[in-house]
Amino acid sequence: MKRLGVFALLMLAAGAAAAAAAENHVAAPSAARCGGQTWRLKTFSDLQRTRVDVTAQSTTLGAIRERRGPGRVPTRRTTRYQLHTWEVPAQITAFRLDATGSVRLVLYDDNAYINAVIPAPACLSPRTRQRASILAAWHLFVDKCGHASSEWQSLGAIFFVRGLGFWGGKTPQRGGAPNGAELHPVTGLRVVAGC
Repeated sequence: MKRLGVFALLMLAAGAAAAAAAENHVAAPSAARCGGQTWRLKTFSDLQRTRVDVTAQSTTLGAIRERRGPGRVPTRRTTRYQLHTWEVPAQITAFRLDATGSVRLVLYDDNAYINAVIPAPACLSPRTRQRASILAAWHLFVDKCGHASSEWQSLGAIFFVRGLGFWGGKTPQRGGAPNGAELHPVTGLRVVAGC
């Protein structure tokens, strides 16, 4: 009888441990949850990530918009724009959460708009390059400027925004560059004014 009681106690403890583990389980990042075919580029966890120069080069939104975009959205880093980290001064005019939980920013400067995206922390994998910098940008934005929702929110804050060159689709979207250029992922933010 004593053995039966010990066995029951062990089974109860094992069941409680399994339930706790299931409750704390976070699904691994995937293409389905984190941005489709290009999610590894968007989260800086692609195979070419080590080829990217992470020293930020100063540029302008206008210069990014003037770049010749590829014919279709690349699934690998094949252009000079994609192999560099860029830093731009910009006003963040609006922001929202996209379908992946990432924060999409509309950047404006000198009559030019482009989008920049801070990936959702849940979409960053252990192999994400500059993971700590991306997380710091996420937390700085959320802590200083407020939580994003699926609805566009106006802002008006001025930042230096640092991020990787990314070619998104040329489909019209709020603040999107006509050539499909974005900064994605954002790897750094410096507040100048606002928030």
